[in-house]
Amino acid sequence: MFTQRQNPLLSAEVLATEDAAENADGAAAPARRAPTGLSGCLELVAAPRADGRTVLARQSFRAPFHLGKPYWDGRVLQAQVVNSTAGILAGDRLELAVGVTAGAALRVTTPAATRAFMMHSGAAECRQTFTVETGGWLEYAPEPLCPHRGCDYTQTTRLEIAAGGEAYWVDTLAPGRIGRGEAWAWRRLRLILEVVQAGEPILRERLAGSGAEMERAAAFFGTPNGWLATVLVLSPRLQSGDPVWTRIRALHGGGRWVGVTRLRHSGWIVRAIVPAGQELRDLLAELRSLLAEKLPLLGSDLRKL
Repeated sequence: MFTQRQNPLLSAEVLATEDAAENADGAAAPARRAPTGLSGCLELVAAPRADGRTVLARQSFRAPFHLGKPYWDGRVLQAQVVNSTAGILAGDRLELAVGVTAGAALRVTTPAATRAFMMHSGAAECRQTFTVETGGWLEYAPEPLCPHRGCDYTQTTRLEIAAGGEAYWVDTLAPGRIGRGEAWAWRRLRLILEVVQAGEPILRERLAGSGAEMERAAAFFGTPNGWLATVLVLSPRLQSGDPVWTRIRALHGGGRWVGVTRLRHSGWIVRAIVPAGQELRDLLAELRSLLAEKLPLLGSDLRKL
């Protein structure tokens, strides 16, 4: 009925304990106040005008979300979502909803990595939903998620793509602040993904674990500081026999792990593990360029707003 699997980079979910709450003299440390955090939300709905140009028919946001001025490049409306604070903090509860109506084309990016900061207590959560109607196009390509030491973060994503709708959805994960010598140091990370296409669930997966678990998995692949990418490609323009898939599989090698899996209906998922952040950026650019031959809207200008 659908693909449901544990991410191959993960063993079992482990909940790490907090540091012992005692001072050096053995006395109990003062109880920490539970973090309140922000309750942020962002809603975007893209729709076409009579002249064919895509506009944001509806937009609303609340801190920490902020929306830059959208830019129409002649084929796709580009919107950049900004976190107006330093990043994600303990207690934050974020909601993101992006919808594309029939005949609209929208690309959503972020200007910088999403940072989940240290959380001495509590946790943070983001729930995001993407919907695309028949004849709509959505590209979602944010900068990587960078979990900091001791953070506890959950991201739940649901994609609902109607028959005849198209989406190119990217999710990337950094191992941590490599420049500061900090890698795989988060307390707990959960990334939950569900994809529904033409009314049927085609993918449901969950990556959940501590940084220590992920570090062992990365070492197994020979990438001790590996950067991870998941790319979902959902379009009826693509077929299993298209030469583009052979060229994408050929990106594997030279320290890069790249694989392609066919999903039900007209869906594909591309997985990649690479040794460094710049290599991840280069690989995603190559992937986008290859798929642009079949998906012309991927050839849109990557202007940063």
